[in-house]
Amino acid sequence: MLKPLIPDLPSGLTLGLLACLVCGAAGTGIGYGFGYRHAAAQGTASLETLKRTHAEQAGAAAEQALLRYGQQVERANQAEALMLAERDRHAEQIQQLEERIPHVSTTYRPAAAAAPVAIPHCVFTVGWLRDYNTALGVPGAATGPVASHAGQAPWAAAGTDAELLESGVSPADILAHAQDYGRWATNAASQVTGLLNTKEGCTP
Repeated sequence: MLKPLIPDLPSGLTLGLLACLVCGAAGTGIGYGFGYRHAAAQGTASLETLKRTHAEQAGAAAEQALLRYGQQVERANQAEALMLAERDRHAEQIQQLEERIPHVSTTYRPAAAAAPVAIPHCVFTVGWLRDYNTALGVPGAATGPVASHAGQAPWAAAGTDAELLESGVSPADILAHAQDYGRWATNAASQVTGLLNTKEGCTP
């Protein structure tokens, strides 16, 4: 009968060896569990920090956007107020001019000390009215009847005898038209200025 290569160990020694192996395995398991929980806690803390950082950044960005929006609204309100004030001022000026039209277009003084007399009849030809409206960019002024204060004046082609006929337009008509055109131009300019003032970096 062959003898075992490893001699029989006393039972006490065997139990001690088994106890050491069990303790080692348990220690390894405990160490692994502790390391896992520690790493998990660190990961959770890092994630919470990242979430908090992103939330703070998002809040700051939203606050800046709200501030910029408020500034844009304020600029728009200021530009609108300026535009409306300019429009009212010009409307008042036009009203004053309209009231003066009869006075400055019906009589005149031949000399400084002379008494006022009726203004001589002033003739604006059909051709003059056509070219006047064409110069202002009135659509169709060069190819059809042209508008006067009294209505539609006859149209005449350039170079024809008909363009030398009287159009019926008076100096008062010309002044009234200039006022209307001035009102339109001033309002358009105020609107453009208002739009420019609402852009970032512009000061109303």
